[in-house]
Parts: sequence; structure tokens; C-alpha cells
Amino acid sequence: MQPRSSPAMPDRLADKERSEALAQMHLIKILRAYMLHMVGEVPGYKALVLDKDTMRISSTQFGRTELAEHNVVHIERLDSNDGKEHLELKAICFVRPTRENVTLLKRELRQPRYQSYHLYFTNLVSQMHLQDLAEADAAQEQVQQVQEFYGDFVALDVHHFMVPVPTNEVLINPKAALPLGASEFEAVDRLVQGLSALFLALRRRPVIRYQRSSDAAKRLAEGLHNLTYKQQPGVFDFGSRSSPVVLLLDRCDDPVTPLLMQWTYQAMIHELVGIRDNTAVLTSAKVPEQYREVVVDPASDDFYRSHKFANYGEVGLSVKELVDQFSSQSAAHKQVSSLEDMRRFVLDHSDFSRAQANVTKHVNIVTQLSEAVSARSLMDVSTLEQDLSNPAAPLTAAAAYEDVLGMLRNTAITNKDRARLVMLYALRFEAEAQRITGLLDFLRQAGVRDSSPGLYAAAQGILQYGGSDRRSGDLYGGGNILLKAKNVFKGLQGVENVYTQHQPLLSETLRLLAASDLNAAAYPYMAGSQDEALTWQAAYKQRPPSEVIVFIVGGSTYEEAKAAAEWNSRGPGGRPQSGMRVLLGGSSVLSSDAFLKALGAAEAAAGSELR
Repeated sequence: MQPRSSPAMPDRLADKERSEALAQMHLIKILRAYMLHMVGEVPGYKALVLDKDTMRISSTQFGRTELAEHNVVHIERLDSNDGKEHLELKAICFVRPTRENVTLLKRELRQPRYQSYHLYFTNLVSQMHLQDLAEADAAQEQVQQVQEFYGDFVALDVHHFMVPVPTNEVLINPKAALPLGASEFEAVDRLVQGLSALFLALRRRPVIRYQRSSDAAKRLAEGLHNLTYKQQPGVFDFGSRSSPVVLLLDRCDDPVTPLLMQWTYQAMIHELVGIRDNTAVLTSAKVPEQYREVVVDPASDDFYRSHKFANYGEVGLSVKELVDQFSSQSAAHKQVSSLEDMRRFVLDHSDFSRAQANVTKHVNIVTQLSEAVSARSLMDVSTLEQDLSNPAAPLTAAAAYEDVLGMLRNTAITNKDRARLVMLYALRFEAEAQRITGLLDFLRQAGVRDSSPGLYAAAQGILQYGGSDRRSGDLYGGGNILLKAKNVFKGLQGVENVYTQHQPLLSETLRLLAASDLNAAAYPYMAGSQDEALTWQAAYKQRPPSEVIVFIVGGSTYEEAKAAAEWNSRGPGGRPQSGMRVLLGGSSVLSSDAFLKALGAAEAAAGSELR
């Protein structure tokens, strides 16, 4: 077996493109560069062998058609292959360096089914695993190379990533560990692996800050610090390159954002349909079966890229314009009366077909969104949600209680939406114990506890999860006079859309970071000593970080991804206008369904699903 290569960005990228990708922390370009290098440097026809995680990682970057252009003619899972020999193909194995994967690779190498093997691991490989693989390959000597390509995370967008944790629920609700057969420690260990690979891919060793009130964030900070500064300091030392800050937050710091109905296109699709690996499955009876699985990828869909952060009303108008444009093109294509017309039709037909498919896709998506909004009275529900979550809204606990109670009595409202309103009221008016109990009693009398025990448990336990004593951030702006004044001024000015008044806490956290005002007691530095922590604190007080990686244990949301994208909007010279470039990551991308399921996971194990 040939020795593994030293950790490096693939040479196939031109120097300028490579340096730009690294300078911009462009996650899509970096991951695609790794994969292009893998499939490009191996000549001939190839098979791509993946594990369950790298299947997700690669599917967000490449479709089968593009892989076929690089002579990848077969794709299979390492843990569930077809068992057939493919001796005409060379195997490109892109897998995580886990004990399970190494065991499967050893079995494969002892009875090879491919002409040769090229092993690419998503993270650092231990010498013990390399030795095991070398021994398994000794008889056949089929392994041509072993390399580390640091792609142990899913790049959702240029600035947004995820370290997928199969049991993300335990990071939100540790009580879920028993029914799920998983532990919070295992989940945090997976996050250490994913984030350390991200640091290596970016060629940066960040300074670590974490949310003091979160045990999971602290454990993650300790794990990352031990690995990058103590166990493997040489591997993570990239010389004079400036160190970004990685800020490790817990979802409980802002439990409001994942509870809200979303009204921007990308977030709304995820909330009402669900996006997994850039794919959504529509269920509307109005959508024909063959059109129900749709790809929502900003890299391949210009309309989606341009409108993913647009609000619902704007998207509806833009889809109508898209239909009108297509109708004009369609009419022109019908006018085929000469040889020249036929030639033009043949040349334009592929583009015409793509346009037709894109129009059909977005019309179908908006159709399903519209059905859900109407059936669940979501505009009425969301108006109240926004008032409850907006610090500038002039609400009293008594008036808001009556408003929520009135909405709960609406027979068109689903139990899930009822529970969300109760939880938002409890978070906003935490001291109103009697009124909160009254709202919970309503849910119980309406049969929610019996029909959906997990949903009722989520509503009942929201303050234990994300009450003021669990949070470090100033969620409602009450402790910041300037922020409170700014929120009131915003309320007096009015907003462009009543359904998008809410701003996630992340926006304010980023503002404080950029101004070197983020509370060092609530969000301390993880360092080898108190003196080192004070040194970092003084350095960033004098000069705020120009690069920040925010990671949310428990999961980020698409609303927060929009906030990060707004921070990264470019000014002169391509630098962010804010002066600080931001990457946002999480252990999942939450919808309200996923969040509620996690909060009530232990109780729901023996009950029915959310509805």
C-alpha cells in the first residue's frame, strides 16, 4: 500500500482559483475541488464507493449526470453493495475513517471486486487503521493510493454547512438518548470530527469561544481544543494565516427561531415540505406523481438562487412572471413554418425543455405552499407568532393571553400550531406561570396530550429547555437599552412585511462579535490557561475578527442562513460589507416539526406523531 499523501488542497485547482476559494471560505468550491480531484486523477471507467454520510456529502455537490461526464458509471454504498464483481472498473472509495468503514474496506480488499482501489478519507486516519488496511491488501496489492480529503461535512450553500448527526435529537433533548439508543457524548464526538475536518479544509485553526450555559457546547469546545491545540497541533498549524473565531452555540440560546412559521422561499419549502440534500418531495394531489420529487439547488437553478431569500408574496409574483415568459417562448416555438424555424427549434429545444421543467417545478412548489397556508390558516397564526416573537410589539401578558386563547379555539388550527403558539407565549411571558398553565390546560382538554404526547411534552417543557436561565443571549432585547430602543424605533417605522418582522438572535450576536462587544463571561474563550484566554480576549477587543464560524449544537435554520448571507453581502473588492465574513453551521437544519419532535422525543417514543 502506498503511503498516504500529506494533507493539502487538491493541486488540480488553478492557484488563483484555489486561493480565492480559501480566502472566501467558499465551502461549495472547496468540496467540489476535492471531489473533482478524486474522479479526475483516476483514468478510465470508475465506480464511486461511499458510506451513508459521504453519500449525502457528495449528492449535494454532484448529480449522476455530472459524475458520468467523468466516467463514473457505478455508485454504491460500502455497507450495502451489490456483491457483484466489477473488474472493469476502478473503485474510488470516499468514506469516513470510522472503525466500521475500515472493517468493511478490509473485507473488500481481501476479496476485491474491482480492478484497483483508490482510498480517500474525509478526515485524519489513524496509523492503526492504515496498518490494518495494509495487512488486508498485502496479498492482492490492489490499493493504488490513500489520501485524506477533508470533506467530513455537508456544504448546503457557500456560507452554510452541516455536520450530520444521525441522532440530533439527543443534542436538543438528552432524555431522547434512551429510546434512540444513542448518547450525547457520541453526538458531540461526531461534531468534533466534522468541525476539525472543516478547519483542515479551510486551512485555519480558529480561536474557540463557546456558550457557557451549555454543557454540550462546552464539551464540543474542549474536544476541539484538545485535538487542534494539544493532540495534533502540528497538523492544524497553518503558519501566519490569521485565526478566525469559531463560536459554539446551543440551540437553546434561541428557541424562538425554529418555532416560527417561515415566509421566505427556501425556509418556507423546508418548513412546509422539507428539504433533504437539496431535494424536496411534494405531496399535493394537484401535483402529478412524476413531478413530486424536485431538486432545490441554488447552484443549478437560477430562479431558486435568485429567490431563495425572497418573501412568499414576491415569489408568487415572480413565478407568475416566469410562467408568462415561458408562455411567450412556447408561443414562439409553435410558429414552426419554415426550414429555418425547424432548425431554430431543434437548436433551442434543450433549453426550452429545461425552462419548461423549471417552470413546472416552481409552479408545483408554490401550489403546495399555498394549499398548506390556506388549510392551516397560517397567515392568521403567523401574525400572532410574529407579535409574540418581536420585542418591539406593544404586547401585554393579559392581552396576548386572550389573543392566543382565541387562536387556540379556531378549529382550523392544527395541534402543532396550537402548541407552537403556547410555547412562544411561554418564552415571551415566562413569569406568567398561571396563564401558561391555563394555555397548557387548554391543550390537554383539547386532547393533545392523549393524541400527541410528544407534542404536549414539548410545550410543557419549553422553559426547562430554553427559559431565561438556560440562555446566554439577550433574546428579547430587555437587557440592552440601545437594542431595545432600536427595536422600538423599528416598530414605529413599520416593516416591509408583517410576516418577516422577526430577526433571529444570530443577527445581534454577529453584530456584537463584529463590535468586540460579545460578553466574554457568557461566551468565554477555550484556552490552555487563563492567561491565554485573556490574551485572546484583549487581542480581539483591539481588533475584531475578520472571519467567524458560528456553529449551533442542535441545528441551524434557514432563517439564520439568510442572516449569515446578509452579513456576507459583498462590498468593494469582494469583501463583506460588514467587514466580517461568516460561516454558519449546525448539527442539522431544523424545521419546526424536527424541533418539536426532538423536544418531545422521549415521551413520543410510545405515542403518535406530530400533527
